[in-house]
Amino acid sequence: MTDDRPLIQLVVNADDFGTDAAISQGILHAHRTGIVTSTSVIGNCADPAAEAVLLAQAPTLGVGAHLTMVAGAPVSDRARVPSLLDRTGNFPASIRDVVGAWARGLLRPDEIVIEFDAQVSRLRDAGLQIDHLDTHRHLGFLPPVGLALETVARRHGIAGIRSAVEGPHLGWFTSVRRGAVAATFAGLSWLTRRQMGTLRHGPQSWGYVENGRLDEIRILEILGRLGPGCHELICHPGDRDDHLRRQGELAALTAPIVKQAVARRGIILCRWADLF
Repeated sequence: MTDDRPLIQLVVNADDFGTDAAISQGILHAHRTGIVTSTSVIGNCADPAAEAVLLAQAPTLGVGAHLTMVAGAPVSDRARVPSLLDRTGNFPASIRDVVGAWARGLLRPDEIVIEFDAQVSRLRDAGLQIDHLDTHRHLGFLPPVGLALETVARRHGIAGIRSAVEGPHLGWFTSVRRGAVAATFAGLSWLTRRQMGTLRHGPQSWGYVENGRLDEIRILEILGRLGPGCHELICHPGDRDDHLRRQGELAALTAPIVKQAVARRGIILCRWADLF
């Protein structure tokens, strides 16, 4: 008997690997016992070589670069990226500061490329095989950041770029806050993708609005909405008491009911590299 159901591919990507040990271990746990298939390593993590050692323990886990312009120190020479830094010489602590700088025309696109290139090169030099790029706090939806992302992806021969938002649906209207945030991301995604070149691909991504608040109900809702084609579920699991939201996501991503729903719908769990 053949299965005539349309093909649905789903990358379940856990962001922020390398932020701290509890987050990294939570992601590995969610991969080994749950539905997580991919992760993205924070571009300015403290010790990329140590993260590479951890990831070597999970050879079936896809790996991307989670490029950042928020919090922490730059990877490149500070003198080369002054428009990205605050008065302390580090990235701004708040995403609002970055968005504000963009709105005032203060972010220099060439400096974003310099910093993103340095972050990718640092991760690759540590031995990580990068199959996609995305951005911390979803700053890739700002046009100059998205264009820099594409430039660096081309430079390094990386096929995957996170660039597409879930389409409008009734859930946008039943929760005003969620709908407003999702609509904002969708608008910025449309604006940025119009300016990008041919390397504008990537699965339709879900989970932007939840950002550490995914539970079983929301994951089941998303799984039920997936249509034919390629999708990505963004998640943020972690394994420590002061990461309660991340612990909640870890529990949901490893829940039997979620794994059963994936199997019941015939969803093919995969990595970014499997899509291209």
